[in-house]
Amino acid sequence: MEHILKIIRENLEIIVFYSGVISMLLLIIICVQSAKISKLKKKYETLSNNIEGKSIEDIIYEYYKKIDNLDIRMNKMDTLVEKIQEKLLYSIQKVGMVQYNAFDDVGGSLSFSIALLDEQNNGFILTSIYSRSNNVIYGKPIKKGKSSHTLSAEEIQALDRAKNKSLDEYTKIAL
Repeated sequence: MEHILKIIRENLEIIVFYSGVISMLLLIIICVQSAKISKLKKKYETLSNNIEGKSIEDIIYEYYKKIDNLDIRMNKMDTLVEKIQEKLLYSIQKVGMVQYNAFDDVGGSLSFSIALLDEQNNGFILTSIYSRSNNVIYGKPIKKGKSSHTLSAEEIQALDRAKNKSLDEYTKIAL
């Protein structure tokens, strides 16, 4: 043991110098690690939305539950959109209208024929014939763009307008 103490006494200055150098290196390493931990803590707080007392696993589990719920809602919305699109096929999408004077003694083009069709050109034509003494309104069914009843020239014209124009285009012209 005395031998070790003798070596320490003889080399005390070198031992103190190297101990100081090692202490300085350890202090630098501690500062670098402290900065890294601080950055990691900021990332963790950002990830956890500053929620105290919750682990990353809990937070990730909650996010997965939210994603699953959103997926279920998206599937329901997709189904709803499909149903709406299917119903739209049978809604009135095409309109054609012709106004005219049915009789020479009545002015103002108060008679009309209007064709209302869906996407497959199914629907009906309404015709209103106005005279001084009365007004008659009647309808004719349309299947695939054709009628089983004889159509007047105005009804044919209204049907052609409906087949060639959508409801949006008609309202732009009317306005």
